[in-house]
Amino acid sequence: MTPELGPLLRHWRKRLDYRRIPGIDSTRRRLKDGLTQDEVASLTGVASSWYRQLEGGSPRPVSEQFVQRLAMTLRLEEAERVVLYQLALGHTPPPSDAHLGQQADVHLQAVLDSLLPHPAYVSNLWWDIIAHNQPQEDWFPWLPYERNLMRFAFLYPEARDQLVNWREDWAIPFLAQIRFAIAMHPDTPELLRLRDEILEGNDEARDLWATHQAQAHPDGDERRFCLPFHGGKEIRVRITALVPMSKQDQRLVVLLRL
Repeated sequence: MTPELGPLLRHWRKRLDYRRIPGIDSTRRRLKDGLTQDEVASLTGVASSWYRQLEGGSPRPVSEQFVQRLAMTLRLEEAERVVLYQLALGHTPPPSDAHLGQQADVHLQAVLDSLLPHPAYVSNLWWDIIAHNQPQEDWFPWLPYERNLMRFAFLYPEARDQLVNWREDWAIPFLAQIRFAIAMHPDTPELLRLRDEILEGNDEARDLWATHQAQAHPDGDERRFCLPFHGGKEIRVRITALVPMSKQDQRLVVLLRL
């Protein structure tokens, strides 16, 4: 970790528009623009005192998972993300699209775009979102910074606010789906890596994993969101999941608002 990191973190934090950051109270009076240190700490899942020391230049042990969350929270461009990794960890990150592995073809993208105004996306076997339409990004503005649905749900603190009834309706079914996918595809390294990242980074997920539940990907389930796009108002959706005949390892998911 180098001394240049602290000033850069302060600069990136202060330039943010707090009104566009999920999980931030935009109604309270502010003396300055940008996010506070306490808000960045909360969004990245660390103690406020620890983050203040990091910005102040005190050497702090950081994990790659934390640096990834920090890059998303601060809405860093690719070059800035490289700088953050280099200063914090001493090495550059993998390219932001390196984990995609697969790409949805132009025909699937056309299907997604035809589903407006409903949010829709295509994900691969290990839940990387490899294509999406504009409503999906409007609802979930973290998409350009974190392409994996499961990593967002378990490793980003704001997911608990946005995914209503997080433990019962989201965490338990998601972990059961991951277990099922690994059972069906035991030699897929991306699935094993995803499981390990989640269990290492989320204590509650580790406890839930020990219950050994398994289920296939659902279709027709009703879930609830509380998103900035809807002014923080709770909404219900029906999740419709389809599998392209020519790409059985991908899934097309549509969110139908009820």
